[in-house]
Amino acid sequence: MTQTTSADETLARLKDEFPRWSIIYTQDTCRWWANRGPLCDEHGRSCIDADTADGLREKLRKLDS
Repeated sequence: MTQTTSADETLARLKDEFPRWSIIYTQDTCRWWANRGPLCDEHGRSCIDADTADGLREKLRKLDS
């Protein structure tokens, strides 16, 4: 995330890119989260997290490929 890109803008982009996931940014912990609800993916995960938006994007791309 660049300095000119707000967390809200980045959040919107992630939601557009990964519509099957609920994407959350927590300001108090500065963490990015993706949740697929009660259903797990083929790896047994329904929730993943990362320190950065780019880190979350990378994890989601691997899971969705």
